[in-house]
Amino acid sequence: MNCFHPDGIYVWDTWYYEHNGEIHCTFLQQARPGHPERNGETGALGHAVSKDLVHWEHRPSVLYPGKAGSYDDGDLWTGCTFLKDGRRYMYYTANHRIGDINDSSIGLAVSDDGINYVRHPESPVIRCNPELYASYENQIRLIGHGEKLIDCRDLCVVKDPDGDGYYGYFAARVHSDSCAASSVIALAYSHDLVHWEQRKPCFIPDRYGCVEVPDVFFLDGKWWMLCLTGNMYGQRYCTGQPDWSLATIQACADSPEGPFTEVFGHEILGSVNWQGFCSKTLQLNGKRYVFHTQGEDVCGSHFGSIGLPAELVRTGDHLSPMWCEQLENMKTGLIFSSDSSALLENDGRWGTPGSWNSDGGSVTGYCPDDWSIRLYDTDCTDCIIEATVTPECEAAGIVLRAEGKDCRAGAYVVLLDTLRGEVWFTATREFPVIEKKKIPVECKRKYDMKIIACGDIFYVFVNGVRCLQLFCPGHSRGKIGYYTERGTAGFGNLSVFSID
Repeated sequence: MNCFHPDGIYVWDTWYYEHNGEIHCTFLQQARPGHPERNGETGALGHAVSKDLVHWEHRPSVLYPGKAGSYDDGDLWTGCTFLKDGRRYMYYTANHRIGDINDSSIGLAVSDDGINYVRHPESPVIRCNPELYASYENQIRLIGHGEKLIDCRDLCVVKDPDGDGYYGYFAARVHSDSCAASSVIALAYSHDLVHWEQRKPCFIPDRYGCVEVPDVFFLDGKWWMLCLTGNMYGQRYCTGQPDWSLATIQACADSPEGPFTEVFGHEILGSVNWQGFCSKTLQLNGKRYVFHTQGEDVCGSHFGSIGLPAELVRTGDHLSPMWCEQLENMKTGLIFSSDSSALLENDGRWGTPGSWNSDGGSVTGYCPDDWSIRLYDTDCTDCIIEATVTPECEAAGIVLRAEGKDCRAGAYVVLLDTLRGEVWFTATREFPVIEKKKIPVECKRKYDMKIIACGDIFYVFVNGVRCLQLFCPGHSRGKIGYYTERGTAGFGNLSVFSID
C-alpha cells in the first residue's frame, strides 16, 4: 500500500467535499519527472473520489488554465468547493502574469454533476480591494516568492450560521514595509456566493512571512482556523516547533468574523524537511477530519500524495489530530504479536547487546552507557505497529525495517527522547534527524505508540496524537524490535498488523 497519487502526477494542495456518500478531493497537480505524457495536467485541477477517506479512485481533471491573456491563464491554485442546492461552486486561485508581477484573483466555476465545470460569467469574483489590501492597482514594495507580493488566493467559504449569507476567508496582504506585518487572512461576505463584500482582516498574526490556505470551521464551541506557514517565506524560528521548516498553525475565535487568535505551540502539522502541508478539513458523520499533502522531497519537488486522515479533537484550548476509525479499518490481519514471536538473541551483531529480559508479552531492556536493540524473528514491510513504551532512560522506542544480518545494514527507529523532550524518526547507525517534534516526554511514564508504514511514507502517533508524518525512501522491509539508550526501558503489547 502507498498513499494516493495519480500515475505520473505529484499532488499539491487539496480540498474536499462530501456528496451522496462519496468524498471528493480536488487537488493541484504537477507531472512527475519521466512522465512527459502528464505535462498537460500541470496547472489543472485534479479530481479523486473515496468512500473511506483512505483509498482513492482517480477521475479526470475538472478545470484547466484559461486561454492566453485571460485572468486565469497561469496555473490554477488552491480554493474550495461549496455545495448549495445540488450545485457545486468551485472557487480557485486564478493567476495571470503582468510583466514581473503575478496578479492573482479568486475564480469561480460551477457544476451540477461534479464532472463538468463551467467558469461563471462574473469570474473572477474577488480581486483585492485596494483600499483594504495590496493589489495590482495599489502595490507594496516588498518582494517574496521571487516576485512582488500580491496575494489574493486560497478562498475558504463557510455558511453564516446566523444569517442568509456566507463568509469567505482568503490569503491577502495589507500595506506594510514588513513581510510579517503584511500577511493576513482577509474576510469577505456574500449573499449569493458570487458577489462578495470585502471586510477588514480577521486574522493578523504579525509574526509570519506568509499565512495561506486557510481552513475555517466550527468545532466544540469555538471557531477555528488552520493556516500554512513556513521558512520558505523568509521567516526563522517563528512557530512553537523551532526546528520545523513549515507548519500548519491553528487559531480560534468566538465568532466566524474573528478576530482569530493563534493558539501558539499547538501546530496541527509540520516537519523539519517539508514533509506535510496544506491541511484541509472535512465534516463527516458528526466528526471533523483533517487531511494534508504528504511531501516527497526528491527530484527537487516537495509535492507528493494525499495523506492519511486524522480526526480533529478539542483537547483543552487547542485541537489535536487524533487516530481515527478509518486508520483502524486499514488493518487486514495480525502478522504477529509479542506473545507469539520469539526475540532474537543480540550477540553483538546489532551493536551493544545490553541486558534484555522477557516475561510473556512484556520486555525490559537495559544499557547503561550506549544504545541497544532487540529484534523479533520476523520480516515486515507495509504494516501498522502498536506497542507501549515506558522509558527510564535517555531514549527508548521502536525499531522497524531492520535489514540484513547485522547493524551495518541499518534500520529505522522511532524514539521518545526524554533528555530533549522530543519524538524522533531516525535511523541507525548515524541517527540523522529525519523528522522530529517537541512533545512532553517523561521518564517512568507509559506511552502508547502506533506507527503506520506505507511504502516510503510513515506516520507516528503517541498516545493517539499524530506527531510525525514523513517520506523516507530507503529501508523497504525488515525486522521489528525495541530500542533503549543509557538506561532501562519497558515494552509491552506489541502487535503488528498487515494493511490494505
